[in-house]
Amino acid sequence: MVPPQGGYVAKQCPVRTQWDLIRPGDPLPVSRALEHRFAAGRRFEAEVVADLCALHPAACVVAGADAGGRETATAAAMKAGDQVIVGGRLPPDPAGRRVGEPDLLVAAERSGYRPVDIKHHRCLDAGAGGLPALCSALDRLAWEAAAPAAGSSARKRREDLLQLAHYQRMLEACGMAAPDGRHGGIIGVDRVVTWYDLDAPSWQIRSPGGRVKRRSTMEVYDFEFSFRLDILAVAAGHQADPQVDLLVMPVRIGECAECPWWSWCGPVLEAGSGDVSLLPGLGWRAWRIHRGRGVTSRAALAALDHRTAALVAGGVDLRPVTAALGTLPDDTPLPDVIGGRKKAQLARLAGAGIHVLGDARTLAPRTAAYSDEPMRDLPGQIDLARAALGRSPAYRRRGVTRVRVPRGDVEVDIDMENTEDGVYLWGALVSAGPGRDGEENGYHPFCSWDPLTEDSEAELFARFWAWLAGLRGRAAATGLVFRAYCYNAAAENTQMRRIAVAAGLAGEVAAFTGSGQWVDLLRVFDTQLITGGPAGLKHVAALSGFTWDVEDPGGGEAMLWHDQAVAAGAESAAARDWLLTYNRNDVEATRSLREWLDHDAGGCPPVAELGP
Repeated sequence: MVPPQGGYVAKQCPVRTQWDLIRPGDPLPVSRALEHRFAAGRRFEAEVVADLCALHPAACVVAGADAGGRETATAAAMKAGDQVIVGGRLPPDPAGRRVGEPDLLVAAERSGYRPVDIKHHRCLDAGAGGLPALCSALDRLAWEAAAPAAGSSARKRREDLLQLAHYQRMLEACGMAAPDGRHGGIIGVDRVVTWYDLDAPSWQIRSPGGRVKRRSTMEVYDFEFSFRLDILAVAAGHQADPQVDLLVMPVRIGECAECPWWSWCGPVLEAGSGDVSLLPGLGWRAWRIHRGRGVTSRAALAALDHRTAALVAGGVDLRPVTAALGTLPDDTPLPDVIGGRKKAQLARLAGAGIHVLGDARTLAPRTAAYSDEPMRDLPGQIDLARAALGRSPAYRRRGVTRVRVPRGDVEVDIDMENTEDGVYLWGALVSAGPGRDGEENGYHPFCSWDPLTEDSEAELFARFWAWLAGLRGRAAATGLVFRAYCYNAAAENTQMRRIAVAAGLAGEVAAFTGSGQWVDLLRVFDTQLITGGPAGLKHVAALSGFTWDVEDPGGGEAMLWHDQAVAAGAESAAARDWLLTYNRNDVEATRSLREWLDHDAGGCPPVAELGP
């Protein structure tokens, strides 16, 4: 019998759920960065709870370490109709195998309750792009008091919403769910309750057959939680009898970087030529399709035929063609094999030099077998696998004869540093373009070491923006081409657009980020070169020979140093110096990569040389 589970299992890797029970080895310790994030989350939750208790003095605060006592107290508070219940523990749901502790339970207007969790991250973005932003103030928590947040959209965090769905099911099981719709809320650093419709078809889910369907959070949760219960049941059976096969096996996903069981999964996946899931961006569906065809390693994927894969990716169903080989004469016209109405498929086959059945003997049957579950990026996956196993650190993508980089007369590399509370540092490195001298060359940091508020963050950005606009203006006045560069513009764009609303600069920022003056070097790199490995700046800057001056450079480490930088004491100066050095190195790395792309990357061999 599987013991009742909290909502966390529904949102974590199913393999981790399995290993948490079986414990196949010694888990890795929690990293400093992850422990820091946990601690920051606990502090933030305590701050929000203190504010809520001040705003709602009649709130029921459920305290104590005894689970049974807290369940009894929470049930009594709900029966009494308390408007706000803090730190409760819902009555267990033995039939559904659920236990749960929502941060808040907020009474609905007519009857019942809705779950609300406190999370140390943003829930709102500026402008459209996310879910509708329906928010209520902390002094009026209820969903009925919520109103649309003008000019904002709600971020869609899968983990948050699955956790809310877990509490919703528990409220339904004990008869205390609000009767008018399934809604749950998140209080983030925006300091409002952002409400989510858990029945809205918010998620695109690809079926095993490849069809994409829209599912609600409740539907996704029900599947994921039930799947984890099955995993735990089989894992318990395996413990009792090792002959029982486990339900899931290791696969590389984004969660692995912070999972304690990477100590076990990592060596398994990296053995030999490496599991196909080690390739960047492959995805679970592709991993499953490859595994179903016996292609489990990067070497096996690299051995597939690129020409055949291109036909499969283009929507050509090769199954009737391969089935006809040896049955029909080789000179049989292809329209007689697949039908004359399939004009697009016939055109693609003709483009590949296949006009009659006998021409198809040059196709690779193992690759053609992917026709029943075609993947549009199968040719790219083959190239990724070949590049990962190749001798060169990087290869030119197919069709790239020369690596091109947009250049300017005045060039600025930009990188920001942030915490969940906001952006505290904008760093810029000014360089003269090829063949020019620049009077303003050098590193220019715009930073604040004070606790960030919406106003102070906007003021800091306004200073940076005024400086950048002045630099652009002076370049334009003298007829010089201006370019600004970053690596992975999605992060900078999100923050700039968000802060620009508060700073009154939304129009100017949108015009700049949508112009040719703003260059994403990740896109420049990724559309022309391929390594078969991670494409983060720390990895690709090494191609240019660049190294950081600080130890363990990374965003997680930067957050640790930021805690010291904003604190009073002797350590703050050293922490600030570390952060400024790290940020300066980031923009120097971007410049170094750009110079390498413009001059030396053209010498990378073409990936097409690695095989047909």
